[in-house]
Amino acid sequence: MLQASVGQDGQNKPDDVRLVQALLNARRTNGFPLDLDGLCGPFTLSDIRRFQRQAVGMSSPDGRVEPGSLTLRALAPVTPRTPASVPREQIPGQIVTAAQGAEKQYRVPACISIAQWILESDRGAHIPPGSNNPFGIKASGSEPYVIASTHEVSDGQTIVIDARFRKFASVADAFAAHGRLLATFGPYRAAMEATDDPDLFAQRLTGTYATDPHYGTALRQIMRGSNLYQFNLEKKGKKVVLL
Repeated sequence: MLQASVGQDGQNKPDDVRLVQALLNARRTNGFPLDLDGLCGPFTLSDIRRFQRQAVGMSSPDGRVEPGSLTLRALAPVTPRTPASVPREQIPGQIVTAAQGAEKQYRVPACISIAQWILESDRGAHIPPGSNNPFGIKASGSEPYVIASTHEVSDGQTIVIDARFRKFASVADAFAAHGRLLATFGPYRAAMEATDDPDLFAQRLTGTYATDPHYGTALRQIMRGSNLYQFNLEKKGKKVVLL
């Protein structure tokens, strides 16, 4: 069992690092395996980010594995029971309310917004400090912002840069901005034509919201695994769940 964080800015206890290295090797489909040396060097960091992009679907991988995180659950999956619905307490009420508010205003299915909140921020664990911005929305012009480090891919290499991220007064404001982005920005037009089919909506975010070819698949797995569809507003007979 992982005891502490491993990877970028993690505690990197040797036993924890060896565990993550072994899990990465077990999921490897090509390339050389990592040495189980308990040292979180550049190859281990690179492998964590690669796994987060390819298997978890993160568009901006942070290179860190934490206990209970989405990355760890993907590395060491367990066979879960399949409930008819996920208990409400597993998704914070303010997140459901914010997602449903964005759906009501911009027609983006609440399950999509919640799945992206889970994937992009690891259930709110990784948000630029002081930003209330779980979607990694960048700031432009005179918009309020915070400066935070992020990982970008340039010429095939993952680099760390300081970027300006939008600062929101509340998480609800961030969800509204996220909904407005999907509803009004041209590249997402095809996704918005599938608001009555969240699975197709998720697939059409691949290559637009994120370049990762597995992004839509990751969103669908999250929506199905946690039955996030239950939080959508009423459409085609789906139950309305309001908090």
